[in-house]
Amino acid sequence: MFGNLTIAFILFAITGSAMADGYLHPVVMTGVTEMADTAELHFDPAPKDTGTLVILGDHTKTPKQSYAFVYSVPTPRGEADPPVNLDFSGKQKLTILCDPRSDNCMSTGYVTLGAATFSMLWKVTQR
Repeated sequence: MFGNLTIAFILFAITGSAMADGYLHPVVMTGVTEMADTAELHFDPAPKDTGTLVILGDHTKTPKQSYAFVYSVPTPRGEADPPVNLDFSGKQKLTILCDPRSDNCMSTGYVTLGAATFSMLWKVTQR
């Protein structure tokens, strides 16, 4: 019995330390640009700390655009999901906070890439 608890604790500790550096699985969040095009944030799983912002151009009928970013997920404290910090080239930064009881997220500001500015609301569509 004690051995099973020890193994479970070790697996939990390993999983928690991997989460501190990024997501264990690919994660996708969707949002909308100011021109009503769908925007998707694709987060690569750990150990990578990279991702891609994809603007689909579905409303404006423009070609799809992609922008690379680097992200970090600090070690969680308490029950709240940790903020996700995104760094785009050109020194633009975005922090996303998610509701731990739903798939809704909100960014703390705006980012403009190319001609697109992004809304503050994001929804987790793949975990």
